[in-house]
Amino acid sequence: MDAALLGGGESSSRRGVEGGRRAYKRRSDAIAYGSPYQKAAALVDLAEDGSGLPEEILNLPNIEAAAKFYFIFIRFDFIWTLNYFALIALNFFEPPLWCSNALEISCSDRDYYFLGELPYLTNAESLAFEGVTLIILMVHTFFPISYEGINLYWKNHVNKLKIIALIILVADFVVDIIFLSPVSIVSLPLRIAPYLRVLFFILNIRDLRDSLVVLGGMVVTYLNVLALWLLFLLFSSWLAYVIFEDTQQGTTIFYSYPATLYQMFVLFTTANNPDVWIPAYKSSRWSSLFFVLYVLLGVYFVTNLVLAVVYDSFKSQLVKQIAEKDRMRTRILGRAFNLIDNNAVGTLDKKQCIQLFEELNKYRTLPKISKDDFELIFDALDDSRDFKINPEEFNDLCNAIALKFQKEDTEPWLKKFPFYNSSLSETLKGLVRSPKFGNGVAVLLLLNLVAVIIETTLDIQNNSGQKFWQKLEFIFVNLPFLSGISCVHFKVQIIFVQSFLVRDDLV
Repeated sequence: MDAALLGGGESSSRRGVEGGRRAYKRRSDAIAYGSPYQKAAALVDLAEDGSGLPEEILNLPNIEAAAKFYFIFIRFDFIWTLNYFALIALNFFEPPLWCSNALEISCSDRDYYFLGELPYLTNAESLAFEGVTLIILMVHTFFPISYEGINLYWKNHVNKLKIIALIILVADFVVDIIFLSPVSIVSLPLRIAPYLRVLFFILNIRDLRDSLVVLGGMVVTYLNVLALWLLFLLFSSWLAYVIFEDTQQGTTIFYSYPATLYQMFVLFTTANNPDVWIPAYKSSRWSSLFFVLYVLLGVYFVTNLVLAVVYDSFKSQLVKQIAEKDRMRTRILGRAFNLIDNNAVGTLDKKQCIQLFEELNKYRTLPKISKDDFELIFDALDDSRDFKINPEEFNDLCNAIALKFQKEDTEPWLKKFPFYNSSLSETLKGLVRSPKFGNGVAVLLLLNLVAVIIETTLDIQNNSGQKFWQKLEFIFVNLPFLSGISCVHFKVQIIFVQSFLVRDDLV
């Protein structure tokens, strides 16, 4: 939930004072109690990964008090996570409803029931296990009210779903206790708790929850295209039932509409193709045209149509989710900008940005920024070239930090020798920079491949002629190596030096 600072030295592994400022081990600490630059850096890191102190809390006037309860909440994050895995594990260890003492053969007889090797808990152990996990789950569900407030907590639809599921889970637990008590219910056909445990597991893991939201947004589109596929199947089955009514195909396989519907459904998957239409083919070869046309339309048109519609719906839902995350990032970056812009001039200068970059180096989400890249990142953000960063330019901060800036080539060490500027050296540099040099190395690599193939073939045949090809292969391997050395010394940026083949040869 909460992201800690990078473990890059003493400054990030302890809580103390650095350069007159207090160093905080947690991002949320920096947001609540840090200096403006520490708060801004923590907000930038929060904007990048979206996990940590909820964004809505930043609007609260008593953020310090809310953060205090939030820190208590995240200190027990290990217990919350362990509890959710315990809820899933309980599904495998609790005895099923049909497993009672009245059975002639006990459920512990795995050879009879084929239930695997996991031992079942007793009824008392299962109730105790479920009761403990349920109490922890209730605390974890309602604790955010202490730092979010009831109004903010109830605005979240996920929290509403959690409370509804929790009420059903408690009711199911009470019914199960009554069922196992001496005053028992006669029968309990179903328990909803195993399914709700999986639901809670999904709702409390952000990636799974986001995936569930995407799938939920696709339901309407999926049902529409599923209705189209079902209409195609129903119409094709009716047509097949009518066409082959008085034929051998109709009397043996398509003897009723439900049977025809089932066989055509299986044929849609091509699992019974061509077995299902062999009787019709024996009667008349022209009958095969119906089935061939059905398979072509079903497999190559309807299936691709369903796949295309589902993928397009998935992509549109994913775009909506990404757009919402971008809006959240923009809002948080706007807060970070306003914290640094203490004079409300609407822009940040280079000194302010560099001080922010220094604080950002303490966080784990964004790449570590070297001091050599501070000014490069500032220049990348400064689209207006006025040596100031406005809010619109500041929104690209996370992307600019992730950029890999190409370093300028340093002067080759051969330049200090007189030979480097001689006519022979200039001729060699011109040759290396020319396209012919690259083409020549490519030809050498191809000849090297031919030599390797011939040499290995002769080696398999135990032919003595392989010695000649081994020597030739040695020459072809070393020539590209020498060409690579010359390119490095003369600082030539040519494509074949950066290609995989030459790098592989050099290795």
